[in-house]
Amino acid sequence: MRKLIRQIVDGYKSVKLVGQDKGYVVLSGQEPDTKREVLINILPRLLGDDPQIARRFQGLARTIRQLNHPNILSIRKVGEEAGLPYLVTGAVEKAKPLVDKLDQPWAVDTAADVIMQVGEALEHAYKKGLVHGSLTPDDIVVKSNGRVLVTGFGLAELQDLLGVHFAEAASPYLAPERAEGQPANAAADVYSLAAILYSMLTKRQPQVVKGEVLPPSRFNPDVPPAMDAVVVKALAPDPADRYPDVRSFLATFGSVTLAPLAHRTQATGRGVRCPNCGAENQTGKFCRKCGARLEHPPQGAQLSPTRSTAGEPILRTKIEVQNSGLDVGSGVELHETVIARPMPVATGELAAQFPAPLEMPRIDVASMWPAAQEQRLAMPEPPPIPEIDWADIVPPMSEVPSIEGLSFTTEDD
Repeated sequence: MRKLIRQIVDGYKSVKLVGQDKGYVVLSGQEPDTKREVLINILPRLLGDDPQIARRFQGLARTIRQLNHPNILSIRKVGEEAGLPYLVTGAVEKAKPLVDKLDQPWAVDTAADVIMQVGEALEHAYKKGLVHGSLTPDDIVVKSNGRVLVTGFGLAELQDLLGVHFAEAASPYLAPERAEGQPANAAADVYSLAAILYSMLTKRQPQVVKGEVLPPSRFNPDVPPAMDAVVVKALAPDPADRYPDVRSFLATFGSVTLAPLAHRTQATGRGVRCPNCGAENQTGKFCRKCGARLEHPPQGAQLSPTRSTAGEPILRTKIEVQNSGLDVGSGVELHETVIARPMPVATGELAAQFPAPLEMPRIDVASMWPAAQEQRLAMPEPPPIPEIDWADIVPPMSEVPSIEGLSFTTEDD
């Protein structure tokens, strides 16, 4: 087994043993050509001589290679060495696993944004024919810019293919049927996604009392009742009582999340700056980057007027055609423009049957804005075009020779 592992990592530089994760031996290294950091996941279980298992593994490997989504950690290589399967992924830089941030307070809209990104990654994998099956906070990393990456795709199916059952089945983030050894499916990913959301909102694992899940609002009053209902349904012990897939879950979850989020965003403008780390455009109660509490201006507070590039505030610019009124703030350059012209609807004798169009009101700009009376720049007269006597420039053509006086002979002569 060690010899096969050495053959798999042969060619990579600075190979180090990271440890074991979900039954896989994980090593870190660098690609020889690109120098990129990678993680090498090796399942210490041989595929064996069963041709059916070999064909299923080849199909699984092709599916994993097709994953290409901004919220999925890049898959560098999938293969096997003398029957020992392995998977190489890119390493995550400048990011922390979500499990390290579950003890910090999460705003409802920020937690919803993370879950929506994870759901988009799962939905992309479903379209390729792949489920995650073992989603936990360890498989989710959040970068400093708020982007979410999901790892671990294909690892659970590979374990199911080889009949490997890891002790992680007791994890509170995995669906009950997965703990019983049943194969992974979309409903199991719905449970895991909702369990992670529950922990982000309440800072605790899903709480079940007498077979019923306590709503997240029991521990976080900011959670709206509509979101309670979605989370509780997604955490149903029976898969038939949950949402059938992540797409259905996201559709319902988005309807109860995005509308209140848009209302809050309009109420608070474009967001505030975090007093701790300086991150811009933060809209929740806590910073998405560092988790510090944000200080929003009180409701109804007047924002300072935006200043123009010339340094003068533009108060308002309003044109009323009916009242022939013009109200222009300072810092605006005025141009006289025709807003509308009457358009004839008929010509000839038929035009006489229609009433004459109403006279369009005109705006006396000079009387309303004295600045318009400033002396306008006069354009200089263009220089005269020079006259050219082509007879003086072009030399005379040579005379064409005359053919008079020439004699011609023919073959008959």
